[in-house]
This record gives sequence, C-alpha cells and structure tokens, in this order.
Amino acid sequence: MKQLLKALKARHTIVAAKIDEEQRRPQPDGIRVRALKKIKLHLKEQIMLLEQGEAMKATAGRSKSSGFGNPLLAGR
Repeated sequence: MKQLLKALKARHTIVAAKIDEEQRRPQPDGIRVRALKKIKLHLKEQIMLLEQGEAMKATAGRSKSSGFGNPLLAGR
C-alpha cells in the first residue's frame, strides 16, 4: 500500500511539472493543460483515498486496544 501511495505521489509531481512546463511555453496548448490537470486531480483523489484508508486503519487499531481501560468503551 505504501509503495502505491509513493508511486501515485511521484506521478502527481511529474504531472504537475508537465503542467508548469506547458504553461511556460510561448503558446501553451490549452487542451493539453486541461487534460494534464484532470490527470493530476484524479491522482490527488486516489492519494487522498489511500491516505484516509491508512488513517482509518491506524485509528481502528488504536481504538481496539484503548477500549479496555475506559469503562465507557469496554462494552464495545
């Protein structure tokens, strides 16, 4: 999972650089910029979903072990 997240972040950086490069051209291709921005947004959404999934796993692991000391959570 961490490898996938790392790969998505690397690709996001590459796409962002391509967008910057295209926009610096004397006559940037608007269609190409728009397509690259869509790809970048899609990558960002995938990254966020993976990060949220990892955060939820970490939170679930902590809440299971921390419920024993708390009488309010012991019944869960």
